[in-house]
Amino acid sequence: MLMVGSIILFILRILLIAVFWAFIWQFVEPRTQLMRILRAALLLLGLLGILVVLRLTGL
Repeated sequence: MLMVGSIILFILRILLIAVFWAFIWQFVEPRTQLMRILRAALLLLGLLGILVVLRLTGL
């Protein structure tokens, strides 16, 4: 039963990252080089934020 819970948590973590990535990917359209840099920076900061939250909560 513990293994099933671990697999479900892993899948939920992957889905959280994928949903965040898709949201940023559609929200910020890279029309210029600056927008591409902005999108990359938002993705980096958001993914680091998700990592911090997951580490602090112990998931």
